Amino acid sequence: MNMKLRVLTVGVLFFTGQAVMAQKDSAKVKDIEEVVVVAFGKQKKEAITGSVTTVDQKVIASQQAPSVTAALQGTAVGVNVITSGGQPGSNPDIYIRGVGSINSSTQPLIILDGSPFNGNINTISQDQVESMTVLKDAGSTALYGSRASNGVIIITTKKGKLNARPQATMTSLIGVGMPAVALHKTLGGADFMKYSWQSIKNAKIVEGVANPGQAASNGLISSLGYNPYNVANPIDANGNVVAGANLLWDTDWEKAIVNKAAFKQEHRFNISGGDAKTTYFLAADYLDLSGSVKTSEFERTGIRLNLESKVKDYLKVGMNSAFSSSSSNLPIQSGNTYGSSIQWIYSLPNIYPIFRRDANGSLIKDGFGNNIYDYGANGAGTLNSQRPLFENENAVGALYNNYDIIKRSNFNVNGFAEIDFTDDLSFRSQLAYEQFLFDEKAYDNYAVGAAASVGGRVSQIRAIGKTINFTNSLNYNKSFGDHNIGAQGVFEVYQYTYDFLQAQGTGFLPGNDVLNTATVPEYIGGYVNQERLVRYLGRATYNYQNKYFLEGTFSQDSSTKFSPDTRKGDFYGLGASWVVSKENFLADNSVINYLKFRGSYGELGNNKIIRDGAESYFPYQTLFSAGNNNLGQTGVILDAPSNYDLTWEASVSSTIGMDFGLFKNRITGNLDYFKRESKDLIYSRPTPGSVGNTTYLDNVGAIENYGWELNLASKNFNNKNFQWTTNFNISTYKNRVTELSQASFQNGTKRFEVGRSIFDFYIPEWAGVDAQTGMGTWFINDVDANGAVIGRKTTADYNLANQADNKVYAGSSIPDFFGGLTNYFKVGPVDLNVLFNYSFGSYVFDSTYQSLMAGFSRPGYQQSVDVMNAWQNPGDLTDVPMNIQSTNNNSATSTRFLFKNDYVRLKSLTLGYNINKDMLESFGVNQFRIFVQGDNVWTWQSHKGIDPEQSISGTTNSRSYQSRTLSLGVTVGF
Repeated sequence: MNMKLRVLTVGVLFFTGQAVMAQKDSAKVKDIEEVVVVAFGKQKKEAITGSVTTVDQKVIASQQAPSVTAALQGTAVGVNVITSGGQPGSNPDIYIRGVGSINSSTQPLIILDGSPFNGNINTISQDQVESMTVLKDAGSTALYGSRASNGVIIITTKKGKLNARPQATMTSLIGVGMPAVALHKTLGGADFMKYSWQSIKNAKIVEGVANPGQAASNGLISSLGYNPYNVANPIDANGNVVAGANLLWDTDWEKAIVNKAAFKQEHRFNISGGDAKTTYFLAADYLDLSGSVKTSEFERTGIRLNLESKVKDYLKVGMNSAFSSSSSNLPIQSGNTYGSSIQWIYSLPNIYPIFRRDANGSLIKDGFGNNIYDYGANGAGTLNSQRPLFENENAVGALYNNYDIIKRSNFNVNGFAEIDFTDDLSFRSQLAYEQFLFDEKAYDNYAVGAAASVGGRVSQIRAIGKTINFTNSLNYNKSFGDHNIGAQGVFEVYQYTYDFLQAQGTGFLPGNDVLNTATVPEYIGGYVNQERLVRYLGRATYNYQNKYFLEGTFSQDSSTKFSPDTRKGDFYGLGASWVVSKENFLADNSVINYLKFRGSYGELGNNKIIRDGAESYFPYQTLFSAGNNNLGQTGVILDAPSNYDLTWEASVSSTIGMDFGLFKNRITGNLDYFKRESKDLIYSRPTPGSVGNTTYLDNVGAIENYGWELNLASKNFNNKNFQWTTNFNISTYKNRVTELSQASFQNGTKRFEVGRSIFDFYIPEWAGVDAQTGMGTWFINDVDANGAVIGRKTTADYNLANQADNKVYAGSSIPDFFGGLTNYFKVGPVDLNVLFNYSFGSYVFDSTYQSLMAGFSRPGYQQSVDVMNAWQNPGDLTDVPMNIQSTNNNSATSTRFLFKNDYVRLKSLTLGYNINKDMLESFGVNQFRIFVQGDNVWTWQSHKGIDPEQSISGTTNSRSYQSRTLSLGVTVGF
């Protein structure tokens, strides 16, 4: 059969057809006794009534991301994972079944070995993780009620096995990376000079200057501040380079800033085993990874020890413990600060040099023979005076003269004791302690750059986070013939303390960068935040003949984040399922081997309240800020107003779904429809500044997310010589506001309005270039004499187009559908794993491209190569307005810079060769594997120039780019 995989949307048909036609093999019926980690315990997969996705260690091991949760991208259905930025060690944003809040946290709860995890997820080595379970609906997450509205990710680390000899494994990888996609194309030095001249000429024409070409030639160098040519006026009155003029430099800022050879090394070791009563797992890892911007780096060292022992027939005890230490160097890789590396590439044209030059264009050296970075503020010789942009800064110099280093250490220990009173009744007590230390130190050079005027600046932050979690659970399971019942009662106490200290000083001598050597202590501050949570939980289960399943859960939580009157929250979940394939009418069906219908409903909570970008711990109290001192007197001001009646955000969730297996379970999968409404949303409501604050927290409305999820897996071939399995998943969801306390909220490029998504762009509508004037136009409403809208018309007045009534909804930043496609092949000793992830239907507002299409309105700013297609003469038909050095709105925010953001990415590729065990036995080795591993190997995208993984809001922010990494590794087992 000759079949082609044309697009991902028909991929399911491709591998389903292959599976049906595949030759018969010895594939066994799916093991319904498989056990899955769920909330506060484990369940047989058949007994689960909720929506649960599990990613096992084989999937996790096929990727090289330092943050283990990145392995969910493209592999976990219903989970949208976005890694926006190329700083190594950064964690992805994770959205499970949509986005359930406007202002509070939208990230899932992380549970590590049964307890909440508050450290940085990049401290956990992927080699130490046994599985990750994603709980997506109220039926599966209700036991975590107050924190589970955004879903739960349960991370389970590896353990030893009973009666197993010691098994040691070592893995080493060495690799290199470069940006996964190409940057926007910008003008070279010669073209920048030519089109800068054109923009000045057009401005002179508008001004009515008699000889605009000559005026542009005369004013070009003074406008730019620098002259990269060897002649005084390099561009003549006709816009041509004069005879004999040559560029003295043509700076490639991208080459100077972007790391095209980012080195990586990773080394892992673990040993595990056990006797008849005790198991152990000991692991250590080291990772050193450079990023896509030069000097960006992430280094981590960690160790883990997991022990379990059955000390009595009725008593089992255990401990999971880990320590990790990491260090990151974080040059500025986003935003619009002067030293931001990616913004610098898109702002500084090639006519500005990295190093200072003399009147002849030669490099100027310091007393040690080193090149001197050109900071564009005081010039060098007669060629250069002062840049019209980013004066007194140099992003390349900042990479090496400044630093921002974050050091983290994370320690957690989790001990438990489990008593079996009878075969049916058990009690488990678990105490977990976690402590992390965050230490950030930033230094701005004393002699050059933004802090030179104050003699350099050092800022240091030190924060300590401590988590104590104590749970006690009583578990009962009993069978009475065909009837099976279960009950679980849990009492949990949680406390989190965050101790923050910051100090800053200026005025440093050369070679000094510690706060004690500061001439002027500029700032000192600190605070302690503490949160406590007390929870009572219960779960009851019933099934008849392992065919009909019922489950109910209840949680009552009390959080110190709310006032005594609103502190308690009651949350619940109900679930039911029916294994249809156990009915007589499907008993001997040759096509349908397994079929289960399930449904769930419940209410969850969210107490992660965000105010001004940080978590708020006391929103119901009126807060004051001290330290605003004057003339030696203590000053106290109102910091944040209170809302005593503020209450929980709540999420009402419902799911219906089915699990199935076909053709002797050669094809398996599940299909879900879900709906979740988040109500009593906590939002920073705007207030008049005259009251002392510009916002206060309030419960303002509700939003809902609803959609479909489909996951399919097939065993295409499975025999001694050839194995091929495929997994395809696709998810889609919609988001809309269902209730607001006022008509609408304007929020940047979005407007929140009932019936609309919080991710719908609401901006002026671009109408193109006026063929006669060369300037931009926009659409506005056309109204009749009575004020009724009868259509749309064009205007050259952007201010009119930017009025709220004239803007339009124009696409959403959330995709229509997203997912992944995985194929695994094994031919003899060779195996190949290929993972694609994809996203279609979203839009991105590319503010980076927007700045590159300003048409030289600001002198000295870099431009896209697309400005070469700009309008020049009346009658020209083009979508690029004229290049003109004057204030205008041609590049103002509008649909002109809104683009489809479809992409397909070869996320992971692993090719391995396993040496025959018979050849290794004489060396005492039982495994020797050589492999090549690639991440972000290839990307197709509808809009080029940016990494397609931007923020969920669909806006760019001069972010660095993810790396395409290729590594060579070896694994040896003893």
